[in-house]
Amino acid sequence: MAKILICAVAAMVASAAWAQEPDLEAMMKAFAGAAQAQPGASAPAMVSPKALKEALPQAVPGFERVEAGSEKQSAFGISTVIATGVYESGEKSIRIELTDMGGMGGLGAMAMMGMANNEVDKETRTGFERTTTVQGFKAVETYDRVSKSGEVQVFLGSRFSVKVDGSELASFDELSAAVAALNLKALSELKPEAPAAAPAP
Repeated sequence: MAKILICAVAAMVASAAWAQEPDLEAMMKAFAGAAQAQPGASAPAMVSPKALKEALPQAVPGFERVEAGSEKQSAFGISTVIATGVYESGEKSIRIELTDMGGMGGLGAMAMMGMANNEVDKETRTGFERTTTVQGFKAVETYDRVSKSGEVQVFLGSRFSVKVDGSELASFDELSAAVAALNLKALSELKPEAPAAAPAP
């Protein structure tokens, strides 16, 4: 999630680079204002933290879920809902993060589309980075055999993102199995809660 916010803010930071003392807080507020609807409109509808947490798998093949939680995060008028599950097997660890970026409005959708439109196919002596399709959705997979770590990021339309990363893994297959334990179609179809009413003037 931090990467998406950083990418969206980067252009604003660059445009203000000429200033001797850029006001970061002012830039973030301006960014938030661009992400919101017209004044007086309701806040964007988002899925409930509880519903997003329930989308986490109870377990992944060979791993036990040891932690699960969700929360709604807000800063400068921008909101996201994030659910995180941690799965372990001995020293091996896999982390699944589900994010609803509906509270970012059009900027969230633009960030998702920009990332999803990237194409990569790279191999190294110790691993790879490649664009692929998982359960019908665009995804980016990375893995390094030396560090025994990797990541799969899946883009579900213009609203949800899924990130699955692992460490001390025996192979990339363990990461793939964790992704397969998710029902991505059902996640993409989660309905948002009723939007919060705008505060009275």
